[in-house]
Amino acid sequence: MRSLILLLTLMLSGRMMTLAFIHRAGRGGIGDPPIAWLMPLIGDAVIGVSGLLVAYLLAKRAGLWVWTAALIWNALGIWDAMSAYIVHLTTPWPAFFMIQTFGGAMFFIAAAMHAILITLLLRASVMQHYFGADPRPTIPPPVRQ
Repeated sequence: MRSLILLLTLMLSGRMMTLAFIHRAGRGGIGDPPIAWLMPLIGDAVIGVSGLLVAYLLAKRAGLWVWTAALIWNALGIWDAMSAYIVHLTTPWPAFFMIQTFGGAMFFIAAAMHAILITLLLRASVMQHYFGADPRPTIPPPVRQ
């Protein structure tokens, strides 16, 4: 389970590739992103670069703060992907190779990967690993008198 979590987290770190396009936003050249894409590009870069830190923490550390950081990172990743989709609808960037390859589905694929990670992080066995104990509340059986 942890291997899958690390694999997906590292795959989503690929969102940092947008660092290569940020400086071209709004220049108007062939293939350059429209200026409206500046914030989604920065959001992807932040999610991608921070994904490396999240992957490191998930692999090497434990504790509530690591688990919480991973949940927050994934929630922000979903928000960023859906925000970028809205920009895609209002200001298309058809020259972007990822849009040429996957179309608008690329935003939903990223969001789905983050949602899968949240689901995996909420599994009892994963929570137990990061918390060091079973995090599920236990209800003692009724006492017969």
